[in-house]
Amino acid sequence: MIIIPIILGTFLRVYKIFSNYYFTGELGKELLYVWQIISSGKFPLVGMGTSHEWLSYGPIYYWILAPLVKIFGWTPYILFWVSLAASMGGILITYFVFKNIVNKKFALILSTFVSLSPIWIWAARLSKLHTFFFILTPVIVYCLYKIWNGKGKFTFWLGISYGALFSFHFSQIPTLLVIILMLWIKRKSLNLKNYLMLLVGILIPNITILIHDAANGFSMIKNLVLWVPYRFAGFVGIYPKNNLSQESGGSTLSAFNEFFGRNLFWDNRLWILGSIIFIILFVTIFVQNRKKYSKDFFTFYIITSTVVQCFALLIHTTPPLHYFFPIFLNFGLMFSHYTCELWFKKSTKILTVAIFILMFTVSIFEIGKEHVNDTDYIPLNVLEGVTTTIVNDAADRPFSLDRIGPFDYFPENYSQNYRFLILSKGGKIDQSAGLKYTVIEMGSVYIEKHE
Repeated sequence: MIIIPIILGTFLRVYKIFSNYYFTGELGKELLYVWQIISSGKFPLVGMGTSHEWLSYGPIYYWILAPLVKIFGWTPYILFWVSLAASMGGILITYFVFKNIVNKKFALILSTFVSLSPIWIWAARLSKLHTFFFILTPVIVYCLYKIWNGKGKFTFWLGISYGALFSFHFSQIPTLLVIILMLWIKRKSLNLKNYLMLLVGILIPNITILIHDAANGFSMIKNLVLWVPYRFAGFVGIYPKNNLSQESGGSTLSAFNEFFGRNLFWDNRLWILGSIIFIILFVTIFVQNRKKYSKDFFTFYIITSTVVQCFALLIHTTPPLHYFFPIFLNFGLMFSHYTCELWFKKSTKILTVAIFILMFTVSIFEIGKEHVNDTDYIPLNVLEGVTTTIVNDAADRPFSLDRIGPFDYFPENYSQNYRFLILSKGGKIDQSAGLKYTVIEMGSVYIEKHE
């Protein structure tokens, strides 16, 4: 039966992607980084830098991406196909993990929810490296479950899977508190070797980062260690930056509302309803099962992971949606839990099927319109046309490139999508050249030429 959510999920993620691909400057930057790796012929110790100039991802994503680019060529869609594979692989792993932890019915309901959920579809179609959380998060949950039930040898695999996440984002840092708390609860069934194997497991996927950082005086690790108390100090008002204000508080609540609401609804006017449903489900689980907190794994995981991640993001303030990746599963877990509890009722079966049919149907109408509020959205066919015009006009002459538009305060004016497409068409970008093109995004896209 797992084939049904796999087919539905694949269809909705691919549907209209070729007319609606969101090839941003950020995705262009990813491919330019891979271009640099392949051109240099060097084995990368670290991944691309994050929005914090002192912090870089681990290299695993680029170890995967570079060979695929060499095999399939320099198409922007390579990022989508990798994201799709991670997304659908995640659904498959989620099914088998929760079939083992709970039962087949629960796993099938959860997998179907994930395959149809707007937030999961949206994230996969964005084609960012973060989608590998969809694979690693259920693996981490499985390892936690095994350790909870006395299988201490899984501390090593928990470390491996948790450590690997640092190649895809850093939003899992609060999850370390979930791990520590579980280890404390189950401390009587663990020994020193288990703790050491957890540490070794975390280090193995990050060994190249440590080698790179050691050559730079461990500056990245030092800054990361300082960054956490720095954010907390700002939140409580001790440090005069990143302070909680009416504006930041409002945008933070808006981010939470979007995360909770997008689990069920594409329409932002309905997100508040999704938030209410999430809160009701969570409060109900907490009230009904709080006495089983240290005895039942499902109760422990849902309560602890949700509280820890949400509290951390409240301190961070105004979190982007991908900062919620460590708890992307939680809405579906709670939905599946109560659906299974009430499955003996015929009305529950009918309602569940109706909800899934409605989610699928609404997605058919909404997919293709999800970027209307993204100020930097330019269809890929327009980007292709603009860059082809520039390359043809330059006639093999080197030229510099600037961009004026949303997010142009980022490095290279957030023009990396144009830069990648130009290079892939044989264009020669040289910022010191006398010939200059400026791409202006103001509703439509305009090109200014200066000689």
